[in-house]
Amino acid sequence: MSTQDKENFNFVQVSRSYLKQWRQLTSKNALSSEILMYLVEHMGRTSNAVICSYATLIEITGYSRTSVAKAIKLLKTENWIDTIKVGSATAYGVNERVFWQAGRNQRKYAIFSATVVASQSEQASDFREKAKEDLKHIPFIDHKKERPYLDPQEQLPPPDQADLDFN
Repeated sequence: MSTQDKENFNFVQVSRSYLKQWRQLTSKNALSSEILMYLVEHMGRTSNAVICSYATLIEITGYSRTSVAKAIKLLKTENWIDTIKVGSATAYGVNERVFWQAGRNQRKYAIFSATVVASQSEQASDFREKAKEDLKHIPFIDHKKERPYLDPQEQLPPPDQADLDFN
């Protein structure tokens, strides 16, 4: 990363040609503009995507589901964002012709990564306790020193005393 890239790492750029339309969006529906700014604030550096549920947007904005849905619909209709369903959540892709972080010459490839915003209120009530539990893991077998024992019908030879370590 060059010195200039490091200095500009936390900057978001906006095309001047969209500023008037953005101002009109704010006059038309302030919540749409608020949600757009939230998405821009949290979008990834290499992609303009944020995954977020309606419930989280409702919690963040303090507006009703109907108001948030209307605001999102306006953003989609006026091509400020695009949406992709991911299970019960939605990936919101901010129009990269309007807002971007990386240099325009870095938009040659479609790299899809996203910021995922998850609200505590949407989690199971015991998620903090479950997070402390050890995760299951697949045991690692060193194939040069060990042999997997897969078939319960397979009989292994008894260990040889040479296999035992008495030290």
